[in-house]
Amino acid sequence: MFYRFMVLLLCLLPMAAVGQSVGTVNFDFDSDRLDQSALEEIARIADNLKQTQSYKPTVVVGFTDAVGSSGYNDGLGLRRARQVAAALEAQGVPVNRIGTIASRGERELLVSVLGPERQNRRVTVSLGEIMKACRSYREVPITQASIGQSLQSDLQQRLSEAVAGYDRLGNAGTNTAALQMAGAAREDCGIATGYDGDSLRKVEYAQKCLCSSARYRTAVGG
Repeated sequence: MFYRFMVLLLCLLPMAAVGQSVGTVNFDFDSDRLDQSALEEIARIADNLKQTQSYKPTVVVGFTDAVGSSGYNDGLGLRRARQVAAALEAQGVPVNRIGTIASRGERELLVSVLGPERQNRRVTVSLGEIMKACRSYREVPITQASIGQSLQSDLQQRLSEAVAGYDRLGNAGTNTAALQMAGAAREDCGIATGYDGDSLRKVEYAQKCLCSSARYRTAVGG
């Protein structure tokens, strides 16, 4: 009864975005130079990041258009991502907010053309998932400083997801492993959401919630 009440309550609360986009910076052909429009967009992204109290890492990924070899484009995408990350830090974004700097090169074109295309020459900045798999909750890199509304909203979202999944899988009578993982996530996330932000146990159970939720999502193919 408690968990069904929590699901109804959580439906009324704001949920944290997963893989939340913060902004996109575009580039000239075969260039990693930040032009004026890029610098203006980076300033906007930096302000957004500084105003967003999120425990999730900032992910900076560079892309290119389809002109040139894949190896060259992988390198160009990475140079672009590094330029944006450095510019964000210069704008006052703390270094430890940048979690991943990577390149996808010419993969994942926004516009499917073989020639030059500015929309494909980009760096995306987003708030990424803290993890996609988990062996132990102790691997989850959050601390007391991570506690805030962003984390609380994510814990609430994962609790709602686990409760719904547990009910669905229990009624279907299949996928026993996923049912067990949903039950663990339901328990851990329910406890985590109940602790106050200044409780040391909140960090421990938040880690357990994120870990068991990741296991549940893996079990159901998420």
